[in-house]
Amino acid sequence: MSFKRILVFLASVVVLAGVGCVGVSVQVGWSLTHPSRRPLEEPEGARALGIRDVSFPSRAGDVTLKGWFLPGSDSTRAIVFAHGYGDNRSEPDVPAWPIACALHDAGFGVLMFDFRASGESEGDLVTIGDREQWDLLGAADALGSDVRLGVLGWSMGGATALASLSRGAPWKAVVADSAFADLRPYLESNLAYWSHLPRFPFTPLILGVMPPVLDERPENVRASAAVAETGVPLLFIHGGADAAIPSANSEEMARAARNPASAIWIVPGAEHVGSYGVAPEAYIARILAFFGQYV
Repeated sequence: MSFKRILVFLASVVVLAGVGCVGVSVQVGWSLTHPSRRPLEEPEGARALGIRDVSFPSRAGDVTLKGWFLPGSDSTRAIVFAHGYGDNRSEPDVPAWPIACALHDAGFGVLMFDFRASGESEGDLVTIGDREQWDLLGAADALGSDVRLGVLGWSMGGATALASLSRGAPWKAVVADSAFADLRPYLESNLAYWSHLPRFPFTPLILGVMPPVLDERPENVRASAAVAETGVPLLFIHGGADAAIPSANSEEMARAARNPASAIWIVPGAEHVGSYGVAPEAYIARILAFFGQYV
């Protein structure tokens, strides 16, 4: 084989490999932004406690969101739950229902709803906190301006709750469990955890191709910037053994928090959104005390 033919062959291999990498990146990026919906199961005994089905529009006006509202004895205070990526209002990995019951017993109303493209809500695109901020603001709108509101968010939901403070969210207090600080830097460092692909070349390819194709803006999800601007009391909870979103994210935000009432609790041995499972009684006690004082 001549030297020229060898060069042509090698160039063809490089081109085919590049096309293949782009194709895999598009396929995986699409699947990550269009995850399968996790089955939703109503908790046993929920109706006996007075839970009811609700629906309301995202403040963006593009989708209708579905959820449950569990009324409390104090109609002037409510907590909104914000679930994580790929989950739904029941947040089964936590799980959220016992926490909702504890808040209900303490007198709070609890709104548990599905973000867009999750559970029973409309939509087919998950934007990992970008458009979900408008969904969370829609939840606040649904509860009304005369109700004092707190929010408890897990993972993506926690970051979304924090970021929404920059959009004028009415939260009197925020509890963020296992939240990332800023979406784009987080994905640049950790996307391989979710894609199950080598970081190079796939992470830069996915982040370079998918946002413009889907009109996503990861730079809009900047929880740390909102934390540095707000005076709202914040409670950060994070598992010390979290491999999906390292606890350094919460530690960074806790250092930037302006309100002296803000606090951080790192739970040794807890994995991603696993702090309640490791220390349920302490978890309930902390959030009840926090919301009880500031909401």
